[in-house]
Amino acid sequence: MTNPTTYPMSSRPFAEDAKSCGFTSLPEVLGREFPVDLIWDLFPQVGTACLFGAPGTGKSFVAFNIVMSVAAGLDVLGRRSLQGMTVYLSTEGKSGLKARAMAWAEARGTDISDLPVALIEQPMNLREKETVAKLIDRIKQLEAASGIPCRFICVDTLSQCLFGDENRQEDMAEFTGAMTRIANALTTQVCVVHHSGKDKSKGARGSSVISGNFDTLLALEEDSDEGQFVLRTDKQKNGGKAAVSIKFEMVECGEDGDGEPVYSLVVSGGSGEPVDIGNGSQPVSRSLTPNGKKVLEVLRAAGPDGLELGEWRKRVRTAGIGSGRDATANEWTKKLVERDFVEVRPDGKHVAK
Repeated sequence: MTNPTTYPMSSRPFAEDAKSCGFTSLPEVLGREFPVDLIWDLFPQVGTACLFGAPGTGKSFVAFNIVMSVAAGLDVLGRRSLQGMTVYLSTEGKSGLKARAMAWAEARGTDISDLPVALIEQPMNLREKETVAKLIDRIKQLEAASGIPCRFICVDTLSQCLFGDENRQEDMAEFTGAMTRIANALTTQVCVVHHSGKDKSKGARGSSVISGNFDTLLALEEDSDEGQFVLRTDKQKNGGKAAVSIKFEMVECGEDGDGEPVYSLVVSGGSGEPVDIGNGSQPVSRSLTPNGKKVLEVLRAAGPDGLELGEWRKRVRTAGIGSGRDATANEWTKKLVERDFVEVRPDGKHVAK
């Protein structure tokens, strides 16, 4: 066996030499804390994502639900979220934005008058370095003024902020590179809403740079059950693939100038059930989100005597599941029974299996 080569050693640790030459050392990397997901199993805390789907699949409603839920500190699709400021580039459907916001507030029973949501309602060229630098600076100024970190930026839609050709590799490379710069500069998650191509099997519309350069790809598609949709992870840079159900409900949110009721779609609170996509990568139907596990643990703590439904839900809310929302406790207790995690005895007591 050949002896390893020996080199004359510096008087300082190698990490210090590396740092003095402008490198990141391995000890610096090992000293970092592991990041917390922005939304468990869907979005890392920092990165870039593309949420795409065909027209009429509700992409913007799903994106808007994330924007509002993160700002309010509520669960997203049954998964806990990391609360903070959100920035929404709403470049399409400006006239319907008020209705969407009021319908979301009504559906969630949440006061949204002072939520940390910052809006931009006109297209901007996010391939232009100066525009991107100004956007980063504006958000940093808002973080400093409010004391609230930016957690989620949504660009809705890609076509309105590209100012180029989505089929041209050079244009898309500049755009995706800008999304990465924004995410890294603000240590946040940037999600771009886009359209799928004519051939759904090929994913998002446009250059293959999209699938290569975004960290996360989320496809929103119609389910075989009418009126239901599936949000599927096509790519997760540092995680596995998954799929969850999406349901929408129509909510009345006010009256127009003629006294006619105004309605808007919102993502239903019952969304987020795992869906078996049949490729071996999706958790089985009995898998649970962190909230589902916590709700079940509350019942398990009661032991073999079990709990009546009302008492179980009361203890779940006391445990702080879903930011104290009654709906979250009610949804999960029902789901656990339906999915055979819980036995309901003739006397009405619920017992964890």
